[in-house]
Amino acid sequence: MDSSADDVETVRQALIRLMAIADRLESRNAHTVQRIEAATAALEQGVSRLDAGGERFAERALQVIGNNAQQAVAQGAGQAVDELRQRLQQSANSAQAAARAMDEQRRGLTSARHSLVWNAAVALLLGSLLAMGSAAWTIHRSAQQLAQLHFGQDILRATQRGAINRCGDSLCARVGRKPARFGKDGQYVLLDD
Repeated sequence: MDSSADDVETVRQALIRLMAIADRLESRNAHTVQRIEAATAALEQGVSRLDAGGERFAERALQVIGNNAQQAVAQGAGQAVDELRQRLQQSANSAQAAARAMDEQRRGLTSARHSLVWNAAVALLLGSLLAMGSAAWTIHRSAQQLAQLHFGQDILRATQRGAINRCGDSLCARVGRKPARFGKDGQYVLLDD
């Protein structure tokens, strides 16, 4: 009975440790998701500023070149500005692709966190069922042992009262003049007190 109590306590302690691990993992996942979301937002802001700054720069450059240079120089500068704008656009596109990839990773981490929470809940449920099964088996076994103990005490009392005795090499029982019969076919008789 002590070993089953130890088993139940061991299972309970394991369940507590499992719940603590699940809580720590969920906290770490939430912190990682927050960091990814903050980095994504900062990256998107940087992309927006870079795109707006590039356009202002291009417009300003075109204005200055248009006012101070000849038509040929203005055309050459326009091509350079277009190339710069294209490169800036490519950089902005790359930054947006990185932001989308980080968002996908965040969603994957959120999904993994939910899966981990469900797995922990199933593990806790299984552990609880095992603990309950162990306790039920222990109670059943104790009830059987208690019934055997009572039977042995009943035999001892009947022997002490003389209701069961030795008759030569066999056992005999005192049943009285009109014994009460039990069993499906009356194969048992009540011992006389």
